Amino acid sequence: MMNDRFRDALIVLIAVPVLGVLMGGVYSVPAMRVTSCRDPWLTILLGVGLSVTVGAIGFAFDLMLLLIVGAWTCAWVLLLVRRYFGKLDHNLERFGLIHAVTLVGMFCLARFAG
Repeated sequence: MMNDRFRDALIVLIAVPVLGVLMGGVYSVPAMRVTSCRDPWLTILLGVGLSVTVGAIGFAFDLMLLLIVGAWTCAWVLLLVRRYFGKLDHNLERFGLIHAVTLVGMFCLARFAG
């Protein structure tokens, strides 16, 4: 009984940061529910989530607006290319990879540009 509770707590402690923040679950799960995974609305909402990530990190690290716009463009292109090669519906990992690459790219940009 105690092992089950510990295991469940450990899963939540690991899953929330990894799936919610790194993999963009905070954007993809609500977007999937609101749009019922229908495109183009799902792709648009996921793109808005990417825009929030790029904007928040860019402004938090005081990056030049040109760099933020360039990163935003790259994130949207990556999302649209991924969407071209397959649907994003009902699969957190499909958007999660795009969000993780965008997140890491923004932190690298902030590190090297600052």
